[in-house]
Amino acid sequence: MNRKRNNTSFSVQIITANKAILKNSDRCHISLLFVTITETLTTQQLNCPKALIACEKAISSTEVMHRYQISSTTSISRSKAALIKNDILDNKAAEISFQDPIYAYWLKTEYFAK
Repeated sequence: MNRKRNNTSFSVQIITANKAILKNSDRCHISLLFVTITETLTTQQLNCPKALIACEKAISSTEVMHRYQISSTTSISRSKAALIKNDILDNKAAEISFQDPIYAYWLKTEYFAK
């Protein structure tokens, strides 16, 4: 049985692998969801994704830790573990990445851009 699928409020059009553009009608719904997720994170937990979005490779270097106000390498380890546990980050083949690239895009263009 073929049913015509209705457009959901979370429909997303992906333009490229690195850039996603949300439809105007969906932007408020997605933003509300992402704000809710982001508000549960501590400042230290937010600083790790901020560094990842900025393409920092050596997050535990003194320079990067100072730039993103990360208190210690232990804090980085704890933050990564919490973000992985909460399905925000993924650790595949010893490389940390976002589980949801649209959330990463939202953080970069909406949350951290302010």
